[in-house]
Amino acid sequence: MINKIALTVGIFLANAAFATTQDNTAVVSDSDNAVMIATAKDTWSMVAMNANQGLTKVREFHEMGDSGVQQIDYVVNCADQTLALASFTVMTSTGRMPARSVEPTFAELSFYKPVINHDRNITANVCENRVAMNGADNSK
Repeated sequence: MINKIALTVGIFLANAAFATTQDNTAVVSDSDNAVMIATAKDTWSMVAMNANQGLTKVREFHEMGDSGVQQIDYVVNCADQTLALASFTVMTSTGRMPARSVEPTFAELSFYKPVINHDRNITANVCENRVAMNGADNSK
């Protein structure tokens, strides 16, 4: 009987830890409700809100022809108008470079005030409510 209780508690704790990790992942994942926000000739981007953290994840793809596609993940904190680089990888026909083994959490990020136009545009698109997120409000 004690073995069954211990097993049940172990499974519960493992699932709780997994759920916490998934909720805390700083990159756009398959479990996120992501919305495509922009497309251009060789660039496209998507956003996903994280209501628990009050942060918005942004993923950009940049086509590089035969060299592959850059995938860049950012996290925007609208409360203080800051941005963090969460992940950078190049996807090629042979796989990701570098291969990602562990996805960063929000606590591991280093936020900064955007200075260059590209970074300021990311923050502005998310924080100035130019993005419609299926009725979600990120201004709180």
